[in-house]
Amino acid sequence: MRPALARSLAALPALLLLAACSALGTHDAGPSPHAAASPGAAAPGGDAAQAVPAAQTVVSVLGDSHSGVPYSWYRLSVADSLVPGASPGVLSSHAGRTSAELRPWVREATARGGVVLVQAGTNDILRDGAPPAAAAAGVELLVRDVLARHVRAMLVSVPPSAAHGASTLQLNAILRAWAAAHGVPWLDVTSAVTAPDGTWLPGLSSDGVHANEAGGALMALAVRDQLPGLLGK
Repeated sequence: MRPALARSLAALPALLLLAACSALGTHDAGPSPHAAASPGAAAPGGDAAQAVPAAQTVVSVLGDSHSGVPYSWYRLSVADSLVPGASPGVLSSHAGRTSAELRPWVREATARGGVVLVQAGTNDILRDGAPPAAAAAGVELLVRDVLARHVRAMLVSVPPSAAHGASTLQLNAILRAWAAAHGVPWLDVTSAVTAPDGTWLPGLSSDGVHANEAGGALMALAVRDQLPGLLGK
C-alpha cells in the first residue's frame, strides 16, 4: 500500500468522530418566542423536528397576560435562556382570556413537544367573577388538554391580586392539591411576591394585577431555582 493512502485511511476514524461531535452540538435555530395573534396560528419555531441540544428540554407556556407582559416570569427566565436544561419554546400568552378561552391555543402551545407551563385562572375570577373552585376546574381541564396531546404539562401558580387576594390564595391551594393528586409538577412562582392576604407585596405591581419589573424579577428567580429540578422528574 502506498504511504500516502495508508496515512489517509488511518485518519478516517478521527474525521468521522469529529463530524459526529459537530452534529451533537447543533443548537435550536428557531426564532425567539412571542405571543400569538389568533387561534390556530402557526407556532413560533413550530417544526418539532428542529434540533435541540440533547441535554435541553423545550419549555413552552400557555396562559393569559401574566406570562407575556414585558417583565413576565417566563420572559425573564426561560425565554432569556437563563434556566439550565430549558430551551425556549412557544410563548402562547393571551391577555384577558379565561382558562376556557385558552383551549383553542393548546395545539399551538404543544407544537414543539417538551413541557408546557400552564398558568391561568386570573381572568376567571377577575373578569367573570367565578368562585375559586370553578376557576380551578377550568385550569385543570386545560392541563388535561395538554396531556391529551402527549405533551408534559406543568402547573404554574397564579399571581396575587389587589382586588381578589383571598380568592387567588384559595385558587392556588386547590390547584396545588390537584397537581399533587394527579402527578402534575407544580411551579410556584408567586410565594415570593404574595402578601399573607393574597395581595401583592409592596412595590411589586403597578396595577394590582401584573408584576412590574421588580415583581417579575423575583418571579423569574423562582423559576430559575425550581424549574431545573422539575424538568428532571
